[in-house]
Amino acid sequence: MVNVGCVLYKKGDASGTLNATWCHPYFGEGVIGTGLATGGPEEGYAGQYEIRYLDHKGVEIAVFDLDIKKVGDYYEILWIINEEVLATGIGLEQTDGLVAGWREVNDRPEK
Repeated sequence: MVNVGCVLYKKGDASGTLNATWCHPYFGEGVIGTGLATGGPEEGYAGQYEIRYLDHKGVEIAVFDLDIKKVGDYYEILWIINEEVLATGIGLEQTDGLVAGWREVNDRPEK
């Protein structure tokens, strides 16, 4: 199984929030989930958030600390639980939002 996912973060209506649309093959072929990040900066994407991810049925599947750092023209992103980095990614700001690819630090077992 491919250990790579993709996410698009768009600024939310409330200050310091991001709306996420994500995909990862572990959750099924063609499956797209959503998420909401809160606690971030009023402007830009770089900052620290708490993010809650939902599967395609709207069921919460994960809560992470999300750390987005701007490095020159791109972003480095970490997904953290209990101070342990579980996934890492890299992203680019686009007109529609911040798009990023990510990979889990440790591979998941096969389903």
